[in-house]
Amino acid sequence: MMVKEIEKSGMPVVHMANMTPVAQGIGSNRIVKTYGISFPMFDPNATPEAQKQQRYELVGRALKALNTPVQESTVFE
Repeated sequence: MMVKEIEKSGMPVVHMANMTPVAQGIGSNRIVKTYGISFPMFDPNATPEAQKQQRYELVGRALKALNTPVQESTVFE
């Protein structure tokens, strides 16, 4: 998987996925749980304002995950 290869080069990566067991199974170190397969970054039933907030929060979690030292697969929710 690309996530593992990029990590091998020394660059930290966040895998944003809704199927966290699969992400853990392939060996992703930093995993941010998302909303769904079709719409990973927001809930399609939410208002546009709520969708913007959801995306903002997910990116914030991803940035926090990038700054967190990890030794094993960790899910950030």
